[in-house]
Amino acid sequence: MIVLQKFGPQFGVPDPSPFVLKLETYLRLANIEYTPVNADLRKAPKGKLPCLEIDGKVIPDSYFAIQLLKEKFGDPLASGLTDLQLAQHHMLRIGLENHTYFILLPYRWLHPNNAPTMQKAFFGKMGLPGKLIFKIVQRDIRRTVHGQGMLRHSWEEIDSMIAVDIKALETLLADQPFFGGDEPKEIDATTFSYAANMLVPEMDAPFRKLARASRPLVDYHNRMTTRLFPDYKETMII
Repeated sequence: MIVLQKFGPQFGVPDPSPFVLKLETYLRLANIEYTPVNADLRKAPKGKLPCLEIDGKVIPDSYFAIQLLKEKFGDPLASGLTDLQLAQHHMLRIGLENHTYFILLPYRWLHPNNAPTMQKAFFGKMGLPGKLIFKIVQRDIRRTVHGQGMLRHSWEEIDSMIAVDIKALETLLADQPFFGGDEPKEIDATTFSYAANMLVPEMDAPFRKLARASRPLVDYHNRMTTRLFPDYKETMII
């Protein structure tokens, strides 16, 4: 049995973590049966989610989990792709996970208009201890994102960078139904996870308005949602 350890549905998406949603989307694209469980982040081997339990092992990283799944079940989502396309998809994934992610993260947890929503959603039932834990989480995120470099910029500068990211996604998608072409490929696990997390959660962030103004990106999100997460059809954008 394969078990996906995740945060759980929140803010209208199957999981608010792009990394968790990426792995869950991959499992569904590859038609691999799994059992989702809401997990305790404090018990995760590397202190982060997702974790994948498979063959008695716990894999605490979406990248290595997908590599193990490929070894066990093959790699059907690479079928028909050239080496050039695989390389382009690899670099697109890296760009989203090492740039776009570090814009979504502080906007959610550190921006004064959104931080109270995150506190209530994740720690609201814990009372005073929850408020203290939230402050610790904020401190750690601030340290991480400042070290990465994103928090050395103003919010206006950050907004200008993600506007370029969104335009690049729209350009790469072009008139294709999926980032993988006529059918979704592995890259669509990543692109969908970021599209959903930019478009759906009601956060006070300019990138949400920009993403929703991109008809190709909206249509892509709706297409993937219908195909893989039909229980979330109410989150589709008209």
